[in-house]
Amino acid sequence: MDFKQGGQAIQCIRKQRGMTQEQLAEAINIASNSVSRIERGLLVPALPTLIDICNALEVGADSILAFYIAADAPIRWSPLAERLEGLDLEKQHKIEAVLACLIETL
Repeated sequence: MDFKQGGQAIQCIRKQRGMTQEQLAEAINIASNSVSRIERGLLVPALPTLIDICNALEVGADSILAFYIAADAPIRWSPLAERLEGLDLEKQHKIEAVLACLIETL
């Protein structure tokens, strides 16, 4: 099994957050070379470590886990959910209605 995509997702998010491998390692209390190995796909993080990574990077687990799961077309809702969170409830309901209409027409 190839774990590079999961590691690359972690690396991409870490860089977007402006964190170094050392900073992430310190935040989750592991060695910085372990972060490097995770990002290169040489080490698969244990569930507690993955949870710590998600918390340190302030992302939902699906933002990372989806890349570790073998599926033809993994659905990742995090980016959409994150964008919706910033909207008031009325706008969220309007978008939900639009999505429902789109789904019905497919």
